[in-house]
Amino acid sequence: MALDLETFLPYRLANLASKMSEEFAPVYQQQSDLTIPQWRILFNLAQFGQSHAKALCVQAAMDKSTVSRAIKALNDKHYVVSLVNPDDKRASLLALSGQGWRLYQQLAPAALAWEKNLLGILTQAEYQTLLSCLDKLTSKLDE
Repeated sequence: MALDLETFLPYRLANLASKMSEEFAPVYQQQSDLTIPQWRILFNLAQFGQSHAKALCVQAAMDKSTVSRAIKALNDKHYVVSLVNPDDKRASLLALSGQGWRLYQQLAPAALAWEKNLLGILTQAEYQTLLSCLDKLTSKLDE
């Protein structure tokens, strides 16, 4: 039996994620000089607050070297600050700087508008089904 890539879910999801990242990039690149990994780290820090690099790897689903480069670039751009971690002095905590928060507040409405436009082709029921299916697949993979 041959593998049909048109119905092979990992292939379809990877292609969809890649295409969505490409199409979404102009939304944040028009207002900033961020790369895909950088905006993902910025938005994760905005949602989850202080975090360490290891947790950001999991939250943003990126490898350690990509996260490390993104953090360094965000630090160099003054969007992220390193804080002393009271629980582990060896691993610093990362947080958005004031400038990072301002950028996030500038980008978030554009991100939501882009998503709303994309999802406009789905009914509310289809959207809820999509989220439910994604949650089930995520739970299965987390077992």
